[in-house]
Amino acid sequence: MDLLVGLFFLHNVLATAFLGSKFISQSDKVLKSFGIALLLNSAAFTIWSFAVLTKPDNLATYVTYGVVFFIAALVFLLNTGAQNLKSDTRMKLLVAGSLFGLVLFYLRTFVYPAIPSFSPEGFFFFNVHPLIQMFYIFGLVISALPALNLVASKFKGIYGMLIWFCFVVEVIGGIILITTTDAQVLYLAGLIMGIAYFAIWAPLLFSKKAWLLNK
Repeated sequence: MDLLVGLFFLHNVLATAFLGSKFISQSDKVLKSFGIALLLNSAAFTIWSFAVLTKPDNLATYVTYGVVFFIAALVFLLNTGAQNLKSDTRMKLLVAGSLFGLVLFYLRTFVYPAIPSFSPEGFFFFNVHPLIQMFYIFGLVISALPALNLVASKFKGIYGMLIWFCFVVEVIGGIILITTTDAQVLYLAGLIMGIAYFAIWAPLLFSKKAWLLNK
């Protein structure tokens, strides 16, 4: 099971890094902002993957480093979904989102610190305090769903639907990773998330039609 856990984290790193690089290379501001969010998420999973593979004594420190990039990714997701707003409105929203991120980081680091651990089966648990879980879920859903709606609208036909559906699966999977400690649930969620990521990056890598965007 340790191998499967490692493969899950590595696949997340590679998938988000590839997708992020593809999106950030686009001229569209929505897609570029979304690409930055994906690359920040990839950085978070890179740090967590190293911790999962090496199981260091200071595991909590590595998790905290990853959280910095994860929260920054949420801010860029918020920026992505706000691209159609007036510039001053978008700036106020980003300031509010950034303050929320700073407060969340302070609370999860100093007030309700997480105690990450590994199960006997080799599964990695974030062990986040319930209050922090709630904030993570609110932050992830509020920032991700408007962004995904706007990003998906840029793609034509089946590609837009595929991107929206598969990334929503990733959001739901992320919530499960944060909230559950059941090994079987984590295994199933990881499998579904892996399939969803493959379903996104495979056509975006091999199909030129996918990048014939709506203007």
